[in-house]
Amino acid sequence: MSHQPDLTKFRGAIFWDTAIENIDFTAHRGYVINRIFERGNEEQILEIIRFYGIETIKNEIRLDSKSPFERKIRENLEKYIY
Repeated sequence: MSHQPDLTKFRGAIFWDTAIENIDFTAHRGYVINRIFERGNEEQILEIIRFYGIETIKNEIRLDSKSPFERKIRENLEKYIY
């Protein structure tokens, strides 16, 4: 497995708070998975699924009823994972 997903599939704005080339995709997989399921498009979500696999995504995804993105995460989980 590669140490990072195909970065050409990600627009820079999705990780506005850090330089994408500095992300440790192994150590910060929960952050990456949640960010993509919150704000990513189909191409980005499919790349994250390819890179991490469904079981890792299920283990790392975090739902928070106080988050304004919870609904979007749930929609993406239903569409791409379940």
